Amino acid sequence: MPKLQGGDVTLHYEIDGQGAPAVHVCGLGSHSNDVLSANIRREVAERYQLLTVDNRGSGQTVVPDGHAATLEDMADDIAAVMDAHGMSGADVLGISMGGCIAMLLAVRHPEKVRRLVVAVSLAQAEPPPNRTEFLLDSIWAMRDRGVPRDLVSRFSAVILLSEDIFREGWLIDSLVNAPEDPLAQTRAGFDLQTAALENYDIREQIKGIRAPTLVMSSPDDMLVPPRFQDEIHALIPNAQMKRYPGGHVFMLLPMYFPQFIADVMGFWGE
Repeated sequence: MPKLQGGDVTLHYEIDGQGAPAVHVCGLGSHSNDVLSANIRREVAERYQLLTVDNRGSGQTVVPDGHAATLEDMADDIAAVMDAHGMSGADVLGISMGGCIAMLLAVRHPEKVRRLVVAVSLAQAEPPPNRTEFLLDSIWAMRDRGVPRDLVSRFSAVILLSEDIFREGWLIDSLVNAPEDPLAQTRAGFDLQTAALENYDIREQIKGIRAPTLVMSSPDDMLVPPRFQDEIHALIPNAQMKRYPGGHVFMLLPMYFPQFIADVMGFWGE
């Protein structure tokens, strides 16, 4: 399994395919081998050499007990893995918190980002208390108290999916009853990543991004409301915007995933 050692952090990552270099940056709790990342890796690797890094606090990346990290650290981690594989520049996709990291990669290492796709993300984290914090904390409060996993999944579905998706009973059943992820984020990982989002505000910095940028948003997103996507679109010079039904994880849904992939690779190929 590909690893890169940096101080007391061991980064796990995956590289798939051949062709022009590309990077997928995972969101909060997501990792290179979860269902969404596996689908993205399979499709994108048909045309690109795709790098996917497990961010600190998720997947198989190893950090010491009590480790603290910033989103800037995570952006620098990706730059370091790119350097280790001779990727001087790449097309980049970041989803949710991964979009925050991807924008920081473009800010801190502009030469490494050719074209940037930022999906359901944000340029600033609102100070607590706020609804997003409440929703995420509620999920972990249920887990901490031993609430059955299917009930936690039901609550998560309400947060992550749009109202119309609940008419697709087969799809809701498959999501609620999906097998447990053997690499699911731990409580310590969640605390690390949410702490990294505290005081996050790069609104001024992203005004300097020069990489062509596509912002992907969903008007049905409850976790990261559309106004956050609109703000990114307004601040990054000449950014494009596309909107999708389905909610925060629209790209995970089988009826929207093909269009999502086509739009990502179509934008990269412009």
